Amino acid sequence: MGEMSRHLIPHSRPFLGREEERAVVRALRSGMIGAGEAVSRFEGDFARFLGGGVAVAVQTGSAALHLALLSLGVGPGDRVVLPSYCCAAVLNAVRYCGAEPVLADPDPATANLDPAGVRRRLSARTRAVIVPHLFGLPAPVREIRRLGVPVVEDCAMSLGAEGGLLGDVSVFSFYATKMMATGHGGLVATRDRRRAAVARDLVDYDNRDDGRTRFNYRMSALAAALGTAQLRRLPGFVERRREIAARYRRALGWGGAPGGHAYYRFTVRVPDVERFARFMASRGVDCKRPVYRPLHRLLGLSPAGFPGAEELHRTLASVPLYPALRPAEVERVAAALRACVDGGGRIRT
Repeated sequence: MGEMSRHLIPHSRPFLGREEERAVVRALRSGMIGAGEAVSRFEGDFARFLGGGVAVAVQTGSAALHLALLSLGVGPGDRVVLPSYCCAAVLNAVRYCGAEPVLADPDPATANLDPAGVRRRLSARTRAVIVPHLFGLPAPVREIRRLGVPVVEDCAMSLGAEGGLLGDVSVFSFYATKMMATGHGGLVATRDRRRAAVARDLVDYDNRDDGRTRFNYRMSALAAALGTAQLRRLPGFVERRREIAARYRRALGWGGAPGGHAYYRFTVRVPDVERFARFMASRGVDCKRPVYRPLHRLLGLSPAGFPGAEELHRTLASVPLYPALRPAEVERVAAALRACVDGGGRIRT
């Protein structure tokens, strides 16, 4: 394939350096690698970063979603509205609670839920709505809350940008490819201290006198040490993501970026995702569908009921964008994008 494509630029890569290394070494040398003070410190730092509320750190984003739903009282017989176009972890969390998932079709222009679509899915049994800021673009959380149903704000892709405490409960993921990385990790945040107490009670499972089912979801000190170091870098991470996105948009001949976008993913609409991925791979750039498969397909529901999700799955591709990209890599991605765009800013491939 030639010199350019010998090194494949990966779709995702965490940004880890000396600060993270020193933080983990300090945690190891302390001998306290379970939970304890390191986790409490991270929770406090995170709550201050958000500007208030209470934070409960856990092992994964999926655990955070599960606890957020439980803190809202979601259980068997309840319904939870969620987008069809999102990762399967959101669906799994609803199932963990024994609740019924009710899928809403996203707005194909933004990939986010729209309030009108959510309203059509509500019923007397609806206990919560999960609203992700998909790919880092702010979703209309405030408008959806005005529908009168508690909202779980999913900030896994938007941490460091707008949002964070807009929902009744908010959740975060620190998986290796997210806005900040601890390997695995997640967090529940809320301004409602009662709900925070429910979430914390459910992870403090040991040495309890009652027989309530609780969960071994507590974050480790090693993950918390990584998280504390990454949190300090987060504003710079978001700034770098936006700089790279601006470079790609210039290469494509597009205008300014949407306000508040965190650019967890940089997505382009293409006639054929597989063909576009092959074209970019030939230039040493790994590209993927940003959502593996819409949830309505996993549930065996008719595609006719989810035209927005179907359109997004058919046309949306994601290119590498993350703070660990080196300047030369950014230019290679930009050049590959420029090579496949027509004069009107549309991808030909």
